[in-house]
Amino acid sequence: MRSSRHFTRRAAAAVEFAVVLPLLVVVLIGVWEVGRLIQLQQIMNNAARDGARLASQATIVNPDGSTTQISLSSTSPNIEDCIRDYLRGAGIANLDGLQITFQFVEGDTSATQPYEGVKNQRFRVRVTLPYENLRWSNLSIINPATLNGECVWQMLVDDPFTLNATLPGWTP
Repeated sequence: MRSSRHFTRRAAAAVEFAVVLPLLVVVLIGVWEVGRLIQLQQIMNNAARDGARLASQATIVNPDGSTTQISLSSTSPNIEDCIRDYLRGAGIANLDGLQITFQFVEGDTSATQPYEGVKNQRFRVRVTLPYENLRWSNLSIINPATLNGECVWQMLVDDPFTLNATLPGWTP
């Protein structure tokens, strides 16, 4: 009697596994997609932060003593190139549809370039990329149209000053 019961329960584990397996696969894929989405959100925010860090300087001093004004796209270095370099370094190769915006959020909000900012003026850098460019698989459990990264920073430019050229210098 005991052996006949044992044979009737022998395939029960296989049937239970067959019933539970699709649910486990869906949960694992969902966790994978959510994890990838969180990773991409961090990459986008860090790219915006990297661009904002450069923009906050407004003007940089070159090794020869000349200065370069930081702009959104026309100077070297510029915010767009900085953000593109960061995204490529993070492993995002397809940057088609990348949108980068720079905007002052207080003070003179009509200014459009970082070099137009004044000390402690807050600004926003926003990075947007289509999610299609970032996906690892064609599974569409989570399917936003775009991913955005944003950073609000403040200008760290120096106060304007003049140098008194008549000050005595040190001579040996």
